[in-house]
Amino acid sequence: MTDSIIAILQEYFEGCPLLRGRRLNVDYLPKKPIAYMLSPSPADSILTRYHGGAALRQYVFVIASVNLYGEEVLTNIANSGFYEQLEAWMRAQTCRRRLPKLPAGCRAMRLEALSTGYLYDASATEAHYQIQCRLVYYQGGDFK
Repeated sequence: MTDSIIAILQEYFEGCPLLRGRRLNVDYLPKKPIAYMLSPSPADSILTRYHGGAALRQYVFVIASVNLYGEEVLTNIANSGFYEQLEAWMRAQTCRRRLPKLPAGCRAMRLEALSTGYLYDASATEAHYQIQCRLVYYQGGDFK
């Protein structure tokens, strides 16, 4: 198992039924639809510090996609609907306690969307959609 949270998240989300058969890139979003990307977002990583060096932490990230886009309403509804379904999937995974397996000394607490999925940028035929998410986890103290 890797100690990189981004690698753990990439592997975890590749198991999402909504992304089945799709490649989930890290920090790279191709220009042609349909493509997906996972990318870290800037944020304070420590939510709460505890005695002995333990902490409740967060890892904030974006899941983005390039989709077909245009005047066809049903296509655009499907694009937005994907992110509604992704948010519901993350919520269900948290409720079922089916969270990413983190490195030793860390325990995932919840996976959640911080925003709704939204249209970020668009041209006449393609659009970039994204949703901001976070993994909240406990990290024990006294690491060597």
